[in-house]
Amino acid sequence: MAHAGIGRSRGARLCSVGLLFASSLVASLPPARAAAADLPEGSPAHTDAAQLAERYIAAFVVRQRLKAENAFLAGELARIEAASRSGSRARALLEQLQWITPGMRQELVGMLQENSGPLVENLTESARQLHQQVQQLQAQWQTMRTSINAQRCLLFEVKGSRRVAGQLAWLLSVDNRWFWLCGVVAVAGLVAVLFHDRRHEIRRLLSGGRARALKLSQFLTAALLILVVITAATFVMGDRIYQSLLQVGAGGEAFPHDAITAEIAPLEEEVAALRSRHQQLAGQHDRAQGAWRQVLADSLPPDASLPGQWQAFRAGLLEITGELALLEGLPRAMAADRSTLEELGEELGTAAEATARLSQMKQWIRGLLGVALLALAGGGGVLFWCGSQQRRQATASTCPLCLGRNKLEVLGEGLSQSLRHGRGTVPFSDRRVASLPENRDSPLRPGRTPVRCRNVISRKPYEECGYTFLSAYRAMDKLCFPTLGIPQAGKTHWLAMLYWALNRGDYPRRVKFERLRSRSSHDFDMIVEEILNARIGTAATQRERVPHPLVFNFRDHDRLGRSHVLVNIFDYSGEVTADMGVEDYRRRRALDAHGFFFFLDPTFPSEPQAKALADFREDLRQIKGIKAGRRTRVPVALCVSKIDVLAAQSCALPDGGDAVQRFYQELSEIDPTGEALTPQVLRARSRAIARLRDLIWPDWQIEQQIDDLFGGRYLFFPLTPVGLEGRGETDLSLRTISPFGLLEPLVWLLQMNGYPILE
Repeated sequence: MAHAGIGRSRGARLCSVGLLFASSLVASLPPARAAAADLPEGSPAHTDAAQLAERYIAAFVVRQRLKAENAFLAGELARIEAASRSGSRARALLEQLQWITPGMRQELVGMLQENSGPLVENLTESARQLHQQVQQLQAQWQTMRTSINAQRCLLFEVKGSRRVAGQLAWLLSVDNRWFWLCGVVAVAGLVAVLFHDRRHEIRRLLSGGRARALKLSQFLTAALLILVVITAATFVMGDRIYQSLLQVGAGGEAFPHDAITAEIAPLEEEVAALRSRHQQLAGQHDRAQGAWRQVLADSLPPDASLPGQWQAFRAGLLEITGELALLEGLPRAMAADRSTLEELGEELGTAAEATARLSQMKQWIRGLLGVALLALAGGGGVLFWCGSQQRRQATASTCPLCLGRNKLEVLGEGLSQSLRHGRGTVPFSDRRVASLPENRDSPLRPGRTPVRCRNVISRKPYEECGYTFLSAYRAMDKLCFPTLGIPQAGKTHWLAMLYWALNRGDYPRRVKFERLRSRSSHDFDMIVEEILNARIGTAATQRERVPHPLVFNFRDHDRLGRSHVLVNIFDYSGEVTADMGVEDYRRRRALDAHGFFFFLDPTFPSEPQAKALADFREDLRQIKGIKAGRRTRVPVALCVSKIDVLAAQSCALPDGGDAVQRFYQELSEIDPTGEALTPQVLRARSRAIARLRDLIWPDWQIEQQIDDLFGGRYLFFPLTPVGLEGRGETDLSLRTISPFGLLEPLVWLLQMNGYPILE
């Protein structure tokens, strides 16, 4: 077991090293851009500047082309309408063609077609060459316009960085989004490892068990949430936060992106109006051209291609018109931008020192932030490592009997041999210890060396703890569950039969328990023999000192990694609950636990039991330092024992039925097999016993009394260590031993302490 714990510890260390490596990636990211004018290709800022430039140029090109094409279409429409009118020269020419001989007409049309074909081809080639020139100009202008946008952004950043808000704004720039993401991954990995290591404490906190201090977990979780919010903001909102903060630093001046967008907006509105006009003119032109082509076709031979050549010629002219307009407008626009670029260069040259300072500041910010994130992940890993070591050391140095710390001493070989043969108080399992590896330097195997607690638990009279156990179990987590309740409530009888059932393996396969030999195990062996063979009830439990616990090795069903834990069950006498005050060390030790079995005797009056429960609640507040109005996170299993004896009592219901018989019937209906271990079954049984409680103890509001301190961290558990067969009979010699509900309280307390086992 100890070796398994060491393996998990090494795994956690490797995870911590991996986290440190992951966090170091943050510092190894590419450095911040030195200047916005020298943006690296593919960076978000460069992409934004290029997109704005492309958007402006595209709108400008479309506007220029639409203006030229609209003017051409309007002129063409006017010419076609003029030619189509009666008496026009074009109309007269077509009419004259109809009067010449067919041979002459064919020869004339052939000559026109032969000459117009090369003309159309040359026109198309010219349009292609002009388009290439336009594209080259557009590419040059794209580079120039991108540089203008970048330098405008740089100048704005220089102005904005004069204030603290502007200096801090760059942290939320979209350029840093991968930087923040690496930080999130590093811290999230550390938090995941820490939560996995502390998952039992966290489950206790959530489900009601006592959790250890989780300050580191809370701090790292808060840091992780902050990093996640920042990372999400940089990914989702882009540079909007960055721009807003820069505007504050720049005295409210509009961010260049917004200013450039505002410049593009009227251009795009003009393009929309020109496009609407273009569609209107194109429709009118197509209709007029179609009518004129029909007239032309009627005047020419049927196989003449001259109308189609004429249409292609007009389409080529339309395209060339747009390209010529661009060749005329683009140089002028580029000249204006070149002048703007020179002015920006001069202004940036004047602010060269501020620009260099801005670049250096960005490097420092990124460096400091990288160091901070690295320190967060690395420091958290170191704290996690130290905390884990301290917890293991505290577990290994704490006596499970008296909870004394740093009072354990290693004993010699002679005592170890006697303990190994069962003549001492060492809990161990022969099979588990035999599986430990040999140590050639020692006659004892590692883990078989006994340790004894030398803690002084009482001065008057003087008494040492003296609890002895094998060192193999020092590093294992330990849970302490005491049995409390008034005398003769059935605590020892229940524990003896639970011990008997666990030894026999009489429990569902899902449950994994293993008994460890101890002084109490020998005592309970005799108690079980008396119950089963001699059919003698249990005697009163000794009260002179803290009882030695029954020890079981338990394995849970945690999907995140199964764990082993030593379960120590202390059988306290009823006088500890009924008579002893909080000043008695036995009472204080009984109340310092991870959960409680509080036994209620349904055959006994409510007054002494209510007083015992009230004293238990008050003393627990005092020992744990729980303020009034606050609640503890330690669970309590309210074990209603001897439910088989209730059959001898009569408890009439208003409808004439018997409440006890109905209770038995309800138990059989809740779980006919009697072996289900599910939260639903446990809660249903708790509700059934709560309804019966209203009748057997009508004036005792147990739920209200217990809820004041434990909140919802309690359940009723109906049980009988004898069984429900032959119920009502108190003579054990006349009963068949078939216990009911023995295991459920123990399993529930384990579940509430963060060790999942319920189905």
